[in-house]
Amino acid sequence: MTERDYLRHLNKSAQKFFPPEDKLPRGRTETLRQAKRFIKIKEQRIKQRHRTGSFSGAEICRMRSDVMDLLVRTLWEESLAALPAEVRAKVNVSVIAHGGYGRRVMSPGSDVDLTFMFPGNSGKVPGEVVQLIRDYLLYFYDLKLKVGHGSRCVGECIKLANDNMETKTALMEARLVTGQKTAFEEFRARFDKECMDGQEADFLRLRQIDLNTRHTKYQNTPFVQEPNVKNGCGGLRDYQNLIWMTYARHRTLNPKDLIALGLISKAGWKEVEQGYDFILRVRNEMHYTEKRAEDLLTLRLQGPVATNLGYRHKRILRRIEALMHEYYTATRDILQRSNEVMDRFHLQALETAPKSKLMGFLARRSTEKQQESFDGFQRKHERVYADGPTIFKDDPERMMRLFLHTQKRHLRLSPDLFQLIQDNFRLVDTSFRYSRANRETFETILSNKGDAARTLRQMHRVGFLGRFMPEFGALTNLVQHEFFHLYTADEHTLRTIDKLDELSDPTLKGVELFQQLFHDLQQPYVLYLALLLHDAGRAANKKTHSDESTTLAAAVSRRLQVKGERRRLLLFLVDNHLLMYRTATTKSLDDPQVIEEFVGIVRTKENLDTLLLMTYADSKGTSDKSWSGYKEASIRQLYHSALRFMNAPADFMRNVQVPLEDLKKEVLRRLGPGFEAEVDAHFRHMPPSYFNFREAELIARHLRQFRLFFEQLIREEAAAGLLPVMVWEDHVDQGYSELTVVCWDRHLLLARVSGALAAESINILSADLYQRADHLVLDTFRVCNTNFAAVSTKSARNRVEESVRKAFSGQDFDFSEAITQKLGKSVTMLDEIGDEIPQRIYVNNNLSPDQTVLELQLVDRLGLLYDIFMAIGRLGHNVTHARISTEKGVAIDAIYVQDEHSRKITDRAELDALAAAVTKAAHLSPRSAKYLI
Repeated sequence: MTERDYLRHLNKSAQKFFPPEDKLPRGRTETLRQAKRFIKIKEQRIKQRHRTGSFSGAEICRMRSDVMDLLVRTLWEESLAALPAEVRAKVNVSVIAHGGYGRRVMSPGSDVDLTFMFPGNSGKVPGEVVQLIRDYLLYFYDLKLKVGHGSRCVGECIKLANDNMETKTALMEARLVTGQKTAFEEFRARFDKECMDGQEADFLRLRQIDLNTRHTKYQNTPFVQEPNVKNGCGGLRDYQNLIWMTYARHRTLNPKDLIALGLISKAGWKEVEQGYDFILRVRNEMHYTEKRAEDLLTLRLQGPVATNLGYRHKRILRRIEALMHEYYTATRDILQRSNEVMDRFHLQALETAPKSKLMGFLARRSTEKQQESFDGFQRKHERVYADGPTIFKDDPERMMRLFLHTQKRHLRLSPDLFQLIQDNFRLVDTSFRYSRANRETFETILSNKGDAARTLRQMHRVGFLGRFMPEFGALTNLVQHEFFHLYTADEHTLRTIDKLDELSDPTLKGVELFQQLFHDLQQPYVLYLALLLHDAGRAANKKTHSDESTTLAAAVSRRLQVKGERRRLLLFLVDNHLLMYRTATTKSLDDPQVIEEFVGIVRTKENLDTLLLMTYADSKGTSDKSWSGYKEASIRQLYHSALRFMNAPADFMRNVQVPLEDLKKEVLRRLGPGFEAEVDAHFRHMPPSYFNFREAELIARHLRQFRLFFEQLIREEAAAGLLPVMVWEDHVDQGYSELTVVCWDRHLLLARVSGALAAESINILSADLYQRADHLVLDTFRVCNTNFAAVSTKSARNRVEESVRKAFSGQDFDFSEAITQKLGKSVTMLDEIGDEIPQRIYVNNNLSPDQTVLELQLVDRLGLLYDIFMAIGRLGHNVTHARISTEKGVAIDAIYVQDEHSRKITDRAELDALAAAVTKAAHLSPRSAKYLI
């Protein structure tokens, strides 16, 4: 159905609701009744057309705009007809559509943006006309339509456009819908003269500032896990920005005219048009699914949108992958092509800018210095141009050298050269990849410590990097379903290299250790290459990608002739890129066996130093929250412990096994007289692991807290005396607080504390849990608030302490209701696809010699730990240690468990019961549990 056919059909069908033979006015009640029927039926039919997939996103938006045009005109005619003839004769108003409605792009949740425009410069409006507009707008409110409106004379519109960029762009695409033409024709005649002529440079500059600000807000990439389809990078606003900038330069609102102007190729425009249409179609479905305006394509929304748009993959994750791959391709194309056009605008301005004689002479001298010819290229305006169209055919290896030139000279690709590279991709074949000259040039690029990311991004942006290294190319626009990844696989990989390069910035604070290691790094090429390949195995869609990534890295090392120690280091880094992070966040770093096992894998200081740098870059490139102060502190502790073990294993083990008598004397000295019996009991009853790496001052603080508990026991009544004593300590720089709890051991003690914390929306980062032989416990919880900051406010602490005391006041307690109230109506963003995201529960008896370890990766929810601790406690087992990490809606935990006799659980029936209880608490099927025994 063509646009003309639809308008003919629309006008014909409208006559059934608003017959032309009807005498006006019909009356408000009858008009409103028919308008409701009309819009309901038309909206239903447009939605059906959308869901069939037979109409493009732009066509659906135009149809909705056309329906609204007809309604606007009909209701205006009805409103005018209701006026006395003498008043009607005085009405001289243009009813103008602007913004999205003005450009005929109306998604289901879009506003109806109207301006009631009067001729001239006087803002004085007759009272009868003011009442007319009020009565008219009531129709839209009664129809439950969202209307953005204003009533202004032409002069006021011109003034507002010059005062406010948003108003100027909205009015730029204004069109007359109904009413008299006088005001609109005056506005169009004045707009260019008074708002645009002579202001083009300022307009383009302000549009560029707005674009940069908006892109910064949305992380400067379209490849985010939950993109904003309107304002995000490469979204609808970037397309609209292209229209506005084209109008400023060439006075056309049709961006297709850019082809004739030589500012974009036909192929480039086709990419833009297809990308824009696809994003509109996605946005329309988002509005239909949510039954309201929504521009954030959340994880929760991606599944329904993919299904409703007709992706037919059997599994919902595959449907989401297909949807998001197409979405990322669309936004990438719009972003790249709009940047290309804006760059051409900028270059045109540089070429045509008028200069005075003196300034012209100085500019010529400056330009001469900036221009040079080299290797078939020319430098001009800080960009690199080709000498001719055959430079790559004449010398294919020149394509790789080009990027080395841009790195050394800090140049950008000119738009024409960008296109020329893409036109010659067929030259990047097997022989090109195996070329000695090319691999040496590539190694030189990656050996430039601190300046590799910029060049690699340029190589990837033009599409060259993935063709030269297909192992990386397979990651392009690849959706990552692991919970904590905020970006596509290719964007994450490049961000890790960004973060590594940032270490060369001397102004960066708080990263001196990593900067020193980066400065001393002997093999930057190997580390950069390892980062490029560390996630290459994700494209294979296997549950564990490290093995596949290592296999691909081995193939790349053969092709690039990376041999000997360099090859071993490369494969070690790729294979173990998660080792340091997982060890630091899931295992007890106070356990010397953990350090010994870690060093046994790492083996050398070079491996350790390079692995730390890789862990830093990988975590920082995953998301800003993946490198919290607490996690950094854990990784630093692991690094320094491993370094001490490497340097002197015997001394390390001796330090672990410090003679308790010496430590005991130091603790007594710090505490002073009167603590002898308590110190003796503490050293006699505490488990040996408690004293590993434990400073005398910390032990003294714990003993003071135990004394507070004993004093409370004597001072208070029986029930109150048994309540726990809680002490807080803030670690603001590291983003967490320590809550240390001292009391008698109680059944479900951990459930009581974790429930109280969950009820106050406080996250547990980790826990060190110790039970003395005399049935006293000392548990330390590292916690943070929902903003990943220390729990430092007195009111929040008081609420937690009060909740814990209530839980300890009786045998029965239940935080379920409090947690549900705190949760409210919100659900996890992964609720609808949680069953398909790889959740797991491992019951592992291989990690610890005397404890059973539960390794959990679960969709997070408020109260999850409370439910799990309740399940473990009801079986009579004890949790001895816990490493807890919550990121992007997911809990990734390691919980160490012993039976009631403080032994590892080895009986298969008991292990089965434990697995069943935990899977039930996590709302998973029994098949989700696996055993490593």
